[in-house]
Amino acid sequence: MFEKIFKYHYSKKYAYVLDGICLFLAIEVLLYLNGSNIVIRSLTDKFVFIVLALGCLTLVRGYRMLLRFTTFIDIGKITIGLVLTLAIYAIYVKANTRAHYNYLLLLFYFSLSFLSLYRLIVKLLYARVSKEQKLTATILFGAGVNGLMAKRALDDSNSVNVLAFVDDDKTKVGRSIEGISVFALDEKLKKTLEQQNIDQVIITTDKISQKRKNEVFNFFKLQGVKIFTVPAIDQWANSQGIVGNLKPIIIEDLLRRDAINIDLQKNVLQYQDKTILVTGAAGSIGSEIVRQLLKFKPHKLILFDQAETPLFDLKNELLKTKHTTQFEFLLRSVSNYASVDQCFKAHTIDVVFHAAAYKHVYMTETTPAAAVLNNILGTKNVVDVAIKNKVAHFVMVSTDKAVNPSNVMGASKRIAEMYVANQAESSNTQLITTRFGNVLGSNGSVVPIFKEQIAKGGPVTVTHPEITRFFMTITEACQLVLEAGATGTGGEIYVFDMGAPVKIKDLAISMIRLSGLVENQDIKIEYSGLRPGEKLYEELLTDNENLKPSHNELIYIAQKESFGKEKILQIEQLIAEAELGKSNETLVKQMKNIVPEFKSMNSSYEKMDS
Repeated sequence: MFEKIFKYHYSKKYAYVLDGICLFLAIEVLLYLNGSNIVIRSLTDKFVFIVLALGCLTLVRGYRMLLRFTTFIDIGKITIGLVLTLAIYAIYVKANTRAHYNYLLLLFYFSLSFLSLYRLIVKLLYARVSKEQKLTATILFGAGVNGLMAKRALDDSNSVNVLAFVDDDKTKVGRSIEGISVFALDEKLKKTLEQQNIDQVIITTDKISQKRKNEVFNFFKLQGVKIFTVPAIDQWANSQGIVGNLKPIIIEDLLRRDAINIDLQKNVLQYQDKTILVTGAAGSIGSEIVRQLLKFKPHKLILFDQAETPLFDLKNELLKTKHTTQFEFLLRSVSNYASVDQCFKAHTIDVVFHAAAYKHVYMTETTPAAAVLNNILGTKNVVDVAIKNKVAHFVMVSTDKAVNPSNVMGASKRIAEMYVANQAESSNTQLITTRFGNVLGSNGSVVPIFKEQIAKGGPVTVTHPEITRFFMTITEACQLVLEAGATGTGGEIYVFDMGAPVKIKDLAISMIRLSGLVENQDIKIEYSGLRPGEKLYEELLTDNENLKPSHNELIYIAQKESFGKEKILQIEQLIAEAELGKSNETLVKQMKNIVPEFKSMNSSYEKMDS
C-alpha cells in the first residue's frame, strides 16, 4: 500500500489538507489539556486560526518542498510561518494579558509539534518503502563537503542507500555525519562489509592521490563491489544529478599517475609558431603527440603516415577543432627516401617527432624485412634528411623492448637508437631518443583486447601467469615526449619513469572486477603460453647504460653510448640485404651481429644463439 502512495509526487492540496487536520488536532488537544478557551472561544476562532496558519505557511513558501524530503530548512519555514500566524492572531483576539500570551505560546508549541511530527512520519515511511525496493547499498569515500552533498543528493535519488562514509582524516573516523558512521580503510570496515552486502563505493573527493586510489580499489576489489567517482559539486548539481554523473573507475584510472608537472614555458618556446613534422601521425602515439602540440599553437603541423584510413580519420577529427595551426596531411612511407626528402624540401621544418614504426612483436617476428625497412631504414631516412636540411630538433619514439631485445621488433628499434646516437655525435641537429613501455589503449595494447574479451563473456587470455609489463597512458607518454623534446641538448636517450611493473594476470583480474564480475567464476582466465619473441619481463636500460636524473622527476637520462663507423656499415649492409629480399634467417643473424644482446625467446631464431 505504502509503495503505491509514494510512487508519485502528489499535489500541494494534500499537504494543505493534512496541515489543516494537524492544526485542528493541536487546538483540540490544547483545549482538552488546558480546559480553558480564553483565546479560541468558538468554531469561528478555530477556522480563522487554521486558515491564517495555512496562509502564512504559503507566504513563507512552506509548501514548495515535498513531504517525503522534509529537512530542517523546511521545519524552519514552518516555524517562521507559525510565528507570523500567532502574531496576527494575537491582534485578532486582542491578546493583552500574560494568560493570553502563555496560551498562544502553547498553541504554537502544539501546532509546530503536530506539523513536524507527521512530516517526520511521512519521511520515515518513505525511507522504509525505499529500502524494501532494494536500494543500491553504497559507501562514500570522502566525508568532506563533497561527500556530504553527495550523500544528500543520493538520499533524494530514490535509488541509493548510503550506509557508511570512509575517510583518511582521523578526526572524522569513529564519528557520524547525519546518522551515518565514518570508518577508516581498515579491518573494522572489512567486518562491516562482511555483515552487509555493499553494491558500490563512490569516491567523492578529488583530493586523492593516484596511489591512494589504487589502495581503495584493491581494498574493495575482493568484496565484489563496483567503484565509481563523481566530479566536483558544481559539475553535477545543475545537470542530470549525481546518479547521472557517476563515472565507473576504469583501468586507466588505476594505472595513470598523479598530475605530471611539465615546463610549460620551455614547451611554448620550443613549439609555438614552429613548423613540426610528425611521422606515424595517424598512430596512437603520433596522433596524441599532434593533439598535445596543438596546445602550444605551432604554425604548421605536417602529418606523415602510410596508413590511409587512420590518417583520413585524424584529418576529419582535427578539422573539426578550433585552432590557428595549419595542417598538411601526407600519405607517404618513411622507408621511401624520395618521399621524405620531398617533404623537407617543400617545408622549412623546425622540429621532427619520429613515431612511425612497426611495433607488433608477432608480425615483425615473421617478417623481419618489414621491421628492418620501416623501423631502421625509415629512421635513417628521416634522420639523414633532417640533418641535411638543418632541422633544429629531432625526437625519436622508442620502446623498452629495445633493451636486451628478445624479438625482431625490439632489435630493430635498438638498431634505430644506435643510428640516432651515432649521428648525434657529429650533427648540429639535436637528436634525442625517448624510451618507454606499453601505452594503455594504443593499437595492439592488451587493454582493448581484454575489454573485448570481457564484453564477449570471456575467456580472457593471458600468455603466462608471471608475465609483467610497464604501463603508461597515452597522454602521459606524449606529455613526456614533448617535455624531452623541449629540454634535450642532443644525443641523449630519455627514459621515462614507468612506475612499478604490472603483472598482466593482475591487470586482467582488475579489469574483470571493474566490470562487476568475478574472475574464474563469471569470466575465465586462460593461459595461452608465451608468443614468439615474447619474454616475461621488460627492461628500460641496457647493461651498458646508467641513469641520471633530469629536470623532471619522471624523466631520466641514460648514459650516452658511442657507436663507431663499423656499426653504421653493418646497419647499412642489413638494410641492403632487406631490400634485396634476403631470407629471414640472414636478416636476423645480421641483427644479432649488430646487437649482441639480442637473444631470441620462444622463437625459431633461438638456434642462432646457441
